[in-house]
Amino acid sequence: MHLLRVAAPENLAVSLEQMKLHLRIDHDFEDALIVDCIWAATERLDGRDGALGGCLITQVWKLTLGHFQPEILIPLPPCQSVDEVVYLRPDGEPAALAPADYQVAGIGSLDGATLRPAPGKTWPIALAAPEAVAVTFTAGFGDDAEALPEPIRASIRLRAAHLYEHRESVIMGSGFITEAPDGADDFARNYRQWGF
Repeated sequence: MHLLRVAAPENLAVSLEQMKLHLRIDHDFEDALIVDCIWAATERLDGRDGALGGCLITQVWKLTLGHFQPEILIPLPPCQSVDEVVYLRPDGEPAALAPADYQVAGIGSLDGATLRPAPGKTWPIALAAPEAVAVTFTAGFGDDAEALPEPIRASIRLRAAHLYEHRESVIMGSGFITEAPDGADDFARNYRQWGF
């Protein structure tokens, strides 16, 4: 199984105006920095590598599998829609399934959506190959920050504020030096390559 983001969110999970209100900032010369902090804080929670294991603002993903499974679990809830199911026929040619050939259960659920053949239908025979089946789906709570649950927005505001206030990974105070909890390694950890 592989997951690839096809289209990233178009909007921030916390608006610039909300973030500036949270920070008690009324100037605009650091707006770009504040937006960067919002994106970084959001990425720690959102998508395939995020701590929540789901999608926040509307985005499109492609799930690829080696074969059809009796029931395909659509990851990264909440799923808004399954947009396309494409598979490789035994001759290696791609083919798309008609929406009438499958059904999706659990749209909008935080438990995740599932994809299975429509009643009276079966999955077609697919080529036995890696990534022989591709499911493109749209996930997220909605198109803008207002669609997100307030606890998630609060979490993003807190983390973004921390990034804005502490621009180094080490904090020095009177008589102490400590590493910030959201240091550089914390933000880069999802991109570490593992070898076994």
